[in-house]
Amino acid sequence: MNIKTAYMGEISINPSHILSFEHGIPGFEDEKSFIMLPVEENSIFQVLQSVKTEGLAFIITSPYAVIANYNFNLDEATVHALEIKDEKEVAVFGIVSLKDKLENSTINLKAPVVLNTVNNKAKQVIVDNDRYEIRHKLSLESEMG
Repeated sequence: MNIKTAYMGEISINPSHILSFEHGIPGFEDEKSFIMLPVEENSIFQVLQSVKTEGLAFIITSPYAVIANYNFNLDEATVHALEIKDEKEVAVFGIVSLKDKLENSTINLKAPVVLNTVNNKAKQVIVDNDRYEIRHKLSLESEMG
């Protein structure tokens, strides 16, 4: 199937790779189908592209590439909604706000996107931990240690 994207023009995607957000993404409740596209080969960044709306795309990355010991517990409602049976089925991504320079960019650690990699069900969740910020500086090298 072909879709029009914000950054890559029209591309062909495999429908089996479409992620399903049952309730959309907060602020975009009508957008329930997304696809993850690589920014470039071997990049830690990906594009979370709406299948329906060409101009709706988010840059995402693994929060584990940004902050050491990032962790949180999923509530039972999320585990049930995403049909998670094992921790190994879970992938976590943070939405990145790109600025003029990469070092000024931020990642949302407070509301990660949680994905069940087996059934492609996804949800943006709010983490109940004051340590994590909505606009955490994206300083990849300094946090890696």
